[in-house]
Amino acid sequence: WPPKSDDGLAAALTGADVVVIPAGVPRKPGMTRDDLFNTNASIVKTLVEGCAEHCPEAVLAIISNPVNSTVPIAAEVLKSKGVYDKTKLCGVTTLDVCRAN
Repeated sequence: WPPKSDDGLAAALTGADVVVIPAGVPRKPGMTRDDLFNTNASIVKTLVEGCAEHCPEAVLAIISNPVNSTVPIAAEVLKSKGVYDKTKLCGVTTLDVCRAN
């Protein structure tokens, strides 16, 4: 005590088999795709770094928009940590389809 700032992330991720990352902010009126990317990319990067360290074998499902940009960021983070497996990283786009209905 006191806990370190990263204890919560480590506790949440350690031993996980599947990690779903819906983190980020929704696109607000007047917000460009670049604005959304800049905010959500840094959040995804931080969380994937935690996954690489605490649950490198987990399947990662990235929901954070823009998915077609955040998944490649996750892939590069995992590659840089030496734990990338293309069969364990996916982008989830079904959420947008459900919202459209």
